[in-house]
This record gives sequence, structure tokens and C-alpha cells, in this order.
Amino acid sequence: MRKLLLVGVGLAVLLAGGRSAPKEPEGLALVRALGVDGRGPVILTAVCGGEDQDNPSRGACAGADFNRALERLPWSGRSELSLTSVSYLIVGRDVELENVLLTALRNEELGAACTVWLAEEGAAALLEDCADPASALELLERQGMEAPTVVEALAALYRGEELCLPLITGGEDGPWMLDWEEWRGAA
Repeated sequence: MRKLLLVGVGLAVLLAGGRSAPKEPEGLALVRALGVDGRGPVILTAVCGGEDQDNPSRGACAGADFNRALERLPWSGRSELSLTSVSYLIVGRDVELENVLLTALRNEELGAACTVWLAEEGAAALLEDCADPASALELLERQGMEAPTVVEALAALYRGEELCLPLITGGEDGPWMLDWEEWRGAA
């Protein structure tokens, strides 16, 4: 009876939110939007922050391929960058999308849940012009825009299905949706 009571109390504490929320370690910036351009070298552009940051941290780096660029990204900004909070993966038309998606899926930090967006003029150009792309893309999602996740996009490519990505461009207030575009890959 006593064991059952202890289990019940433990469950009650867990359900009541007995655990404190994880906090960002000092000196670590959480990337929210990650831009990918090129086949090789691959250029990454990272923007941290969101609604609670006035001046989000940024970083940019290049690598021979997407995986090597990811290895360099944490030390490409003023603060150490972490990929554990990426919500938006923004790709240019010139990327090897299948490789990017597969690498993202295998990456323990980046993961499969971030959504995939296509930048009309390239990811770096779009992210450089926008102060807070994550908040702007979040607004598009609240307005009903449903971009595919990494898993959904990769599954469509593997099944040979049509993959349509939301085509976005930069504006004064951040990225805005132009249309849907079928992924054709770089020529």
C-alpha cells in the first residue's frame, strides 16, 4: 500500500509540473532560423532569438558540405550557437535538398521537427535583411501556412512524390509568403 502511495505522489508531482523549465546556459545562443545555400561549399546563416530578444545573435560559416558547415556553426557568432531550438530551415534553390534533410534528420541537435522553407533570393540574403525571421515565420504559421517538416519533405522525396515548399522573400517586416513552389532541385 505504501509503495502505491509513493508512486501516486510521484505521478502527481510530475503532472503538476514539479520539474523546473530548462534554461539557456549562459553564453549560449539558441538558433531559431537556419539558412542553407550552395552545394559545395555550403553556406549556413543562423539567426537566434525570437519574441523575447531585442537584438538576436547571428552567425555564418561555410563548409565543404552541409555536415562540415554544421560542425563549424557553433563558433561562427559572437556567442556559442546551439542548434537545439531550430524551428525553421530555410533553403536556397541551389542546395542538395535530400542531403540537407537527411543530415538534419541524423543530427542529434537539429532534428526532424523543424519546418522547411524555400527562399526566393537565397537563404543568406533573406536572413541578412530580416531582424527577427523566426517571429515573422511564426506569424505566417499562425495565419495557416503549413510548411512541411524535415521528415515530411524527406519522405516525399524518397517516395518520388511532388514536394511543394512555401516560397518566401524578404520584406521590411521580415519574410513573407509569395507562393508554393514545387522542388525541382538545382540544375
